[in-house]
Amino acid sequence: MFEFLNEMYQEAIAHLPKVMFDKRSELHRTIISLYASIVEQTHDVLILRRGEANATLNIILRATLEAYVDLVNLSSDATYLGHMKASFHEQWIILGRHGLAGGSPFLQSFRDNPEAPALLQQHKDDLAALTATPSLNAFDRFRRAGMEDTYRSIYNNLCNESHNNIRALISRHLRMSDGNQPELVIFDLPTTEDLVWTSSTYLGILVHSTFLIHDYFRTEARPAIEELRGRNRAFIEDFKRRSSTTTSTAPSDDEADKAK
Repeated sequence: MFEFLNEMYQEAIAHLPKVMFDKRSELHRTIISLYASIVEQTHDVLILRRGEANATLNIILRATLEAYVDLVNLSSDATYLGHMKASFHEQWIILGRHGLAGGSPFLQSFRDNPEAPALLQQHKDDLAALTATPSLNAFDRFRRAGMEDTYRSIYNNLCNESHNNIRALISRHLRMSDGNQPELVIFDLPTTEDLVWTSSTYLGILVHSTFLIHDYFRTEARPAIEELRGRNRAFIEDFKRRSSTTTSTAPSDDEADKAK
């Protein structure tokens, strides 16, 4: 399935120059940046997989899924940009406060910058102006995208991987011997089921975000992108017929259509 993901990635890259947007628009720049992140992360995962470096595939996938959720929300509701900006200002304020308080060698640049107090105040003022669009937690972002089920299942698993929770450590490194004794492993190969789940999730995100981008900007490539979606659906259905391995169910064409 990673081979088909690479094929879809190459198609997405080939159609990318047809996306025309207003560089002066903060909304357009943010939408394109989200899509660019999805494309870049898919590219990196393909390289890792070719090199049989499997440990971080799902860790990167968490960031890719989050970018997709933001893209779904922003492409359907321009006011969502305000929520993203509120989060940006909140995080800068937290960092700035700790930096100006001193004590951390990693934030010394704040203490050394005479303009830092004024910058901190500017972020506070900017955040205060965004009371109508407060920052959103992860669940609210997924809920707005109509992806609550994805949040409670796929995203939960991906966060587990990223945070190195005990569940993730057991899955990666603990195996039971024939004598029912625990054995630790490193660089263990992922199962076929794991690779199918991961690659099908990347595939869904890439294909559907490509559709969202070309549909939003009304590009001349829209007929080709619809054909791309059809090929993806046919591939997944054929794969299901030929294999008992379960593919990921998110994102789906229904979700992409709802975001249209």
